[in-house]
Amino acid sequence: MTSAFPLLGRSKRALPRLFSRPTLLSSWIVAKLFCLALLPLQASDEFTFFLKQHCVDCHSEDEPDGDLDLSGLTSKSSSDVDLLENIFQKIASGEMPPEDAAPLPRETRNQISIWLKTKIRQMGRIPEWEQKLMFPEYGNHIDHEQLFDGSIKELPWSPARLWKKSPYIFDSMVLRGIGFRPGRYGRPPANLEKVKQPFTIEDKAGILDFSAVRYADTATLGTMIRNAEVIVDKHLAGAMMELEEKTNGPLPMDQWPKDRKGKPVKPRFPKTVDEFRQIILEEKTVSDEALDAAIEKMHQLLIEKTATVASKTKLKRLARDCIQQAGNAEGLRMTLVAIAISPEAIYRSELGQGPEDEHGRQLLAPIELAYAIAYALTDQKPDDQLLTAAVGGTLANRDDVRREVTRIWDDPETDKPRILRFFREYFGYHNAPKVFKDAARFKGDYRQVPAHLVEDCDTLVNYIVKQDKQVLAELLTTEKYFVAHDGDNEKNRKSVESLRQFYEYLKDKDWKSFPYQTPKEHKAKIVSIDRMFTHANGNVVKRWMNYLTMCAEKGLTPIPMMSNRDFIQLYNLSDKTFSFPPEQPFPLAPGKRAGILMHPAWLISHSLNLDNDPVRRGKWIRERLLAGTVPELPITVDASIPESPDHTLRERFAVTREAACWRCHVKMNPLGMPFELYDDFGKYRMAEALHTKGKKRTKPVDSTGVLDGTFDELLDGTVDDPLDLMKRLAQSTRVRQSFVRHAFRYWMGRNEMLSDSRTLIEADHAYTENNGSFKALVISLLTSDSFLYRKQINRDEIKSKNPSSRKAE
Repeated sequence: MTSAFPLLGRSKRALPRLFSRPTLLSSWIVAKLFCLALLPLQASDEFTFFLKQHCVDCHSEDEPDGDLDLSGLTSKSSSDVDLLENIFQKIASGEMPPEDAAPLPRETRNQISIWLKTKIRQMGRIPEWEQKLMFPEYGNHIDHEQLFDGSIKELPWSPARLWKKSPYIFDSMVLRGIGFRPGRYGRPPANLEKVKQPFTIEDKAGILDFSAVRYADTATLGTMIRNAEVIVDKHLAGAMMELEEKTNGPLPMDQWPKDRKGKPVKPRFPKTVDEFRQIILEEKTVSDEALDAAIEKMHQLLIEKTATVASKTKLKRLARDCIQQAGNAEGLRMTLVAIAISPEAIYRSELGQGPEDEHGRQLLAPIELAYAIAYALTDQKPDDQLLTAAVGGTLANRDDVRREVTRIWDDPETDKPRILRFFREYFGYHNAPKVFKDAARFKGDYRQVPAHLVEDCDTLVNYIVKQDKQVLAELLTTEKYFVAHDGDNEKNRKSVESLRQFYEYLKDKDWKSFPYQTPKEHKAKIVSIDRMFTHANGNVVKRWMNYLTMCAEKGLTPIPMMSNRDFIQLYNLSDKTFSFPPEQPFPLAPGKRAGILMHPAWLISHSLNLDNDPVRRGKWIRERLLAGTVPELPITVDASIPESPDHTLRERFAVTREAACWRCHVKMNPLGMPFELYDDFGKYRMAEALHTKGKKRTKPVDSTGVLDGTFDELLDGTVDDPLDLMKRLAQSTRVRQSFVRHAFRYWMGRNEMLSDSRTLIEADHAYTENNGSFKALVISLLTSDSFLYRKQINRDEIKSKNPSSRKAE
């Protein structure tokens, strides 16, 4: 096995470490390092002397410990900065000193990190570790205790930024701007097939819509340009056809398009709005007023924001030049295309254009606040009330923001998809359909199974969020689930009653002999019972009646689903024995399942194609619930587990107990192994099936594990099973605070900084003081200084931290 530290490589002696001499971590050396960190940066000679005296004897050219050679730091070689980067990353990330050595005091670690970071900057480089801290997967490396102990006194703020719009905003804004309303399959009409999604989010686990790592690259801009041409041509098509007919007469019938039967059909084009039509058909010089109106109309249609005076001036200048060279129609077209690919069409602007306070922070301007609030909870532009507040001067402070956020949250008519989307990204259960499973191992039709499970899990999340009491604890420990239920109890009661009436009407009829077309004398009656039977042909009637007859004979309440009921197997249920409760949620399997992490959707999402994945499950708990970190997998490590059909998965994982592997796996395996109580489809089991020499046998499941990382001696320790694990985690302060940190990342679009400490503490207090209210938590975040205030960051530093921004430019 190779080292668990990707930058240290293979260890040739004991466990790899940055500095291997035990004396290094003695109190004298810690004090020495602390003093060294406070020395002027010019005093690099003392740092060199220190390395020679205490480090390079082990980390030198002669078989360096961990393959880390520090001897280069004793000279003026060009590799010095790379080695300093290595040391800085290991110390700042907490990977060094290793866990089996005496820990560095926080103050000492911070001072050493500051010294190294500043030295690296003096050598002309922004530390790579600082760049990594902007990416979602590195969020937990900010010291958790510092964030919540109140020691940070700096007032919170966020960097001034342009935040690339999300795919969801594009779907709701751009497609709406061209007159498209998503239909049953979410596909645009045929004449808009060329409109493609330009905004993508990397398909990875976790909170991903981070402003700092999402810049418009070449692919985005290319797609935007193609989309712009399609969209603009659609808007202008009607007027362009008028101009063509005005110039050359009506289109001859032999040039009309033909339908499927070959019959000529007069072409029709969508009506062009007056602001565009006037310019295209204008024979005289186009007035400034007409250009102003056209530019403003395009902003309303595609950007859904009023054009600024500066923007109008530039666009009118462009329009004049284009009209002079190409005529009214083509000049207008080019101008509208320019609007459709302008920065405002690509980015959300959060620069902080409001008043500046004495701390150098600028409040978001009212219009910036309006859009930030709207996009925090919805995918839509600000509603009329929010825009009116922004324009009327009543969106200028924290209380104003609280009023508007609360109003939108409480409005049942406003769709707020970002709330559910947070829980999807946090728990990751929505990825179940992406995990390939061998359908042959599933007794039934597996195609729609994961999607149905995700829908059930969504319903459970929505229910618990609506109850808004101890939300996190409920999500982790509830024994009540939804099965084949959309959360509307009244609707499901009516559906069950309709099935009863359907059965009662047909049970004495000769339904087994119905032809494909249901006889008219029966069709009208069954459709009148419920619209769900509108398309009930003879085959559908037979399938329903076979199922309903079986339910009647066994005294079961039927599931209001004609087919695809196979997915309930993964709850250890069968449609041949399950009596559907119209009132849900209901206790599904007390003592056997509890919470989201024992829901089949989560278990499948965090499994492999053919087996469970205790590493992925344990890593999820370590990072999402315990705010911990797991080192990156070294590229030299073969992470595969040996195939052994006569051993349980836990037994096969014994290979990870080797010293070099266990340094990382100890953080994951003990947390993931309790979920062996379920197979990789999420079914509860007491024994694991084995195959020894072609013969099937079983072994009892060992569901024990170890919880560590709550830093609460009453909670950490051996756990009996996943239910015991979840019960303890739900009581942990650190778990609750980790949940708050992930909510912060989602609604701020970035990782925490130490300066966000007050925001996190206040959000945590809002949650606890309001009986675990998720609403209170989110409102606290959306009225925090981190949400309201911006600071400018040096442009060169932004470009250095974001390589993608350099490509975009």
